[in-house]
This record gives sequence, structure tokens and C-alpha cells, in this order.
Amino acid sequence: MRALQVTRNARPTEACEVVDLPLPEPGPGQVRVRVAAAALNFNDLDRCHGRQVSIPMPPPFVLGMDVCGVVDAAGDGAEAWIGERVVAITLMAQGGIAEYALASVDMVFAAPPELDDAEAAGFVIPYHTAHLALFERADLGADETLLVIAGASGVGSAAIQLGAAAGAHVVATAGGPAKTELCRSMGAELAIDHRSTSFPDAVFAHTDDVGADVVLDLAGGGFATDALRVTARGGRCVVAGFADDPDKGAGGIPLQTLSRANISVLGVLCAYTGGLPPEIRHLGFNPFGRDTGEAVHADLLHLVAEGAVRPHIGRRVGIDDAAATLEDHEARTTMGRSVVEIDGD
Repeated sequence: MRALQVTRNARPTEACEVVDLPLPEPGPGQVRVRVAAAALNFNDLDRCHGRQVSIPMPPPFVLGMDVCGVVDAAGDGAEAWIGERVVAITLMAQGGIAEYALASVDMVFAAPPELDDAEAAGFVIPYHTAHLALFERADLGADETLLVIAGASGVGSAAIQLGAAAGAHVVATAGGPAKTELCRSMGAELAIDHRSTSFPDAVFAHTDDVGADVVLDLAGGGFATDALRVTARGGRCVVAGFADDPDKGAGGIPLQTLSRANISVLGVLCAYTGGLPPEIRHLGFNPFGRDTGEAVHADLLHLVAEGAVRPHIGRRVGIDDAAATLEDHEARTTMGRSVVEIDGD
């Protein structure tokens, strides 16, 4: 099978090669997906460069976290998925940009029938992450103000749609006129170009100096301190990404910032498992159970069917152009999701 493999740590066009590999075989509780489309993520960029990621591994390995396709083989306990069109987060968060990929059944869901393969591949991680962040963690309510930092990203655009569908007043930041227009088209009542405007000043002006009840920070880095500053008293700031932070949040925020502002800071990780080995739990990982994933997915399927949410696919590329597209992600010249369409014929 053809696959996009990282052969060394470097920029994507230097790190990646399209290679032929043997078909992977599913183990117990796993499925093999004949991949129709796979989305690109900042996590893929970090893996190319050898930067900090949740599940590190040395080259060689195949990129790709989230896919859409049809299950063609399954291990013990997963046979019910054979023949089903699914969306899935791949095993060890890698291996998806290939003609076939493996996934644990804990991370496999029915593909929304209203979405084509590229849209479905671009759906699972952003919408599950945003839903977990806004409702499971932050308990966002109708008429509250939601600020989404990096609103033109995959998770950001999903959060804007979900917040608007829940009746929140959505404010978003993005870089440049095209990206702020995308945020407005997704449902933001105010979209702030952080390249030309102080987004804290704009948020305070929009909320009569109260701030946002919920802040979804998808950038970290230079945005993190201001994200906390504009969180309203009693509000919740959800840390869900570090696209602007080469240290991936390892530098930390002074705790006094939280104390004096009377706010809560929440974390979120899009992962589900029916059981976690003690050695992994002791490292600090504590994902949601599969039951939470099923409830989230059911609500998302309902919203897709109603037309309330739909992924914005900014680019559809072939596997040979995936590495160059990742470099465009790093240069912040993409919007929404970029998806690799896999031609297995």
C-alpha cells in the first residue's frame, strides 16, 4: 500500500516520502480501514520536526491521525464494524495517510451520511474536541459569551458552529481578512483580526469590560496570557491547543494569574478508552470513556443532520502534495481543514 512516511525529523517536504508498505493487520479490538480520506493536523507537523507530542515515536512512521473509510478487516471483538463506513482516530495517532490504517474500536464511529469522505475525515477530531471542550468541560450555556482563539482553524471553526448552535454569543480571533470572514460565515457575531487589532481590547469593548464567559484557547504561546486576561469573573478558559507555542504549554502560566482573576482553567484531550493501563494513567493521561464518545458523537450526528454544523474543507490534496500542504499549515496560509484524498485504485 502507498503511505506517507516520515523517514527523518525535518520540515515536512524533507522528512516525508511516499512509500510502499505491507498492509497492517488488526489485532484484538482493532479494525483496519480502507482509507478514502485523511485530514492533516498540527500534530503531524510536530511529528515531522520531532517536537513534543502526546505519543512520541522515532522515524520511520506513517503520518495521519483522523480518517474516513470503510472497515475491511477486524480483530477479535471488532467484527461488527466490517463493511461499515466510519470515521476514526488512528492507532497511536499515526498511520492514517495511507491506503489502509488501523484504529482501536474505542476511537471508531459511524461516518455522518450527509458528509462526503473528505468532510467526514475533517469532522471527527475537530468536532469531538470542540464538543468536549465547550460542553463536557466548560458547560457552555445559551446567552453566554464564547471567545474562540484561532477561529479559522479546524477546531476553531467547529467550536464557532457548536457555540452558535447552542445559543452562545460567539467571538473569534483569526489572522487576516479572509480568515475573519470565514469565522463570521461559521456563526461568529464578532471576528477580530489579531494582526491589526488588540483582541483583548476588542473583547472588552464588545462585552462592556466583562470579558468572555468561556474562552477556548487553541493557540497558547503569546495568546495564552491574554486569553486568561479576557476571561470573565467566574469564567472558564479551556486550553485545547498550542499552535503558537513551540514548548507546547510546558512553560506554564503563573498561578497568581488565576487567583487574582477568579477564573478556572480547564484542559481537554480528545481520546476515549474503555480501560487505561496503570502505567499510562500514572503518567498523567486520563481520557474520557467510550460512553462519553458515543454520547458526543450522537449529538454531533444530530447537528450534522439538522445542517447546524458542517466542516469547512479548505483544501483537498493528493498524497503526493500532503507534505507541501503541511508546510502551508505551518505558514498559517490554510483555513479550516486540509484533507488528503487517498486514491487506492
